[in-house]
Amino acid sequence: MSRNSDLTDALKRMLKRAGLTYADAAQHLELSEASVKRLFKDQSFSVQRMEQLCELAQADLLELVRSVDDQKGRIQELSEDQEAELAANLPLFIAAICVLNRYRFEDVLASYQIEALELQQLFTRLDRLGVIELLPENRYRLQVSRSFRWRKNGPIERYFIGSVLSSFVDRKLVRTQDSFRFAWGTVSDSTAQRFIERLRAVYDDFNDAADADAQLPLDQRTGAGLLLAFRNQWEPEDMRALKK
Repeated sequence: MSRNSDLTDALKRMLKRAGLTYADAAQHLELSEASVKRLFKDQSFSVQRMEQLCELAQADLLELVRSVDDQKGRIQELSEDQEAELAANLPLFIAAICVLNRYRFEDVLASYQIEALELQQLFTRLDRLGVIELLPENRYRLQVSRSFRWRKNGPIERYFIGSVLSSFVDRKLVRTQDSFRFAWGTVSDSTAQRFIERLRAVYDDFNDAADADAQLPLDQRTGAGLLLAFRNQWEPEDMRALKK
């Protein structure tokens, strides 16, 4: 990822943390909202405009640059073996998810059936894996980058698909929750690509929002899951079997 791309992503996060929208940025820069969206998409901000938006977020350019530098050298993904270690140990996986969501040591104890001594041992293992840097008094510093992702088709993703996905799309919940939607149609390749890009944007938006909300007290947050899927050149197997 280029330096300009890093700065643009950091600028987007800074605005979101300040509760600012593209419309706010457009008004401050005296541009149309479409032009501002294009600047973010093309990552074509001038230094002057970056400074203006930092000012809007009540920050400065130095703070923006430091936020990018803080991410350098941090873990973007774990190895296959490291993910396998997490997937094979549910308490360790829970501890990993909790630190990724900025739970304090006391928050984990209050939320899960894990004793203090066991949690200290789990934190020590996460320190060894490089997920956190363990500090005195059970505090920690997260060592993963903001772009951290589980490995594509890795142990954690396979665990989710094999053990979690069925409960996530439970038929009873699907019938009662208005947020569930399924659509099926025929589209061109260009339309398919457009929707793939939009899904990626929603995915990034969710992660940015979760990262910003992680600064809130635990009693002001609740667990949430976002499932995005798009498959091109697809139809149900029983219908495909009848194709000529």
